[in-house]
Amino acid sequence: MIKAIIFDLDGVLVDAREIHYEALNNALARYEYTITREEHLSTFDGMTTTKKLQLLTEKKGLSPDLYDNIWNAKQEETFEILRKLPPDERIINVLKKLKEDGYKIIVCSNSIRESTKLMLLKRGFLEYIDFYLSNEEVIIPKPSPEMYLRAMIKLKESPKNCLIVEDSHIGRKSALDSGGHLFPVENSFGVDYDKIKKNN
Repeated sequence: MIKAIIFDLDGVLVDAREIHYEALNNALARYEYTITREEHLSTFDGMTTTKKLQLLTEKKGLSPDLYDNIWNAKQEETFEILRKLPPDERIINVLKKLKEDGYKIIVCSNSIRESTKLMLLKRGFLEYIDFYLSNEEVIIPKPSPEMYLRAMIKLKESPKNCLIVEDSHIGRKSALDSGGHLFPVENSFGVDYDKIKKNN
């Protein structure tokens, strides 16, 4: 019996691929580096910024000496974009109905805690979330199952009682390896109340 629904954030509750792509590229441009949209979707999607930078070192020779500067610049660019996000009434309605049905609602994001909170706040989701975990609450971020396992421990729920909503291949691997039930979506339009209920 499903008692908790655990959502990924980027690409699930918020279609944030473009946000992260734009923010990272704006930061990289300061140091004359770039990644294409195709590269972002096929290779970098779902990774932490740190992991993306390490991959850029492997693929494009980015100097590790630039990691801190680019990481800080990327967060600045991300916050600037997030502050302009309007509430998402459709997703708010889905979360509200699920809460009324008695489900616990959790968010597990590979983003840092500050941007996770800002995204939830600006989109109007925060009041419906029991708690959220970011990449700062784990030792190993997704695709490790650690984040989902930590959420289940905090919930005091068995994996069999948890439905995990994920979009990226990295997130789906994390969800499956945790032992929870995976509800795969392509983007936020897949987050539908009736479809989620059918998977319980």
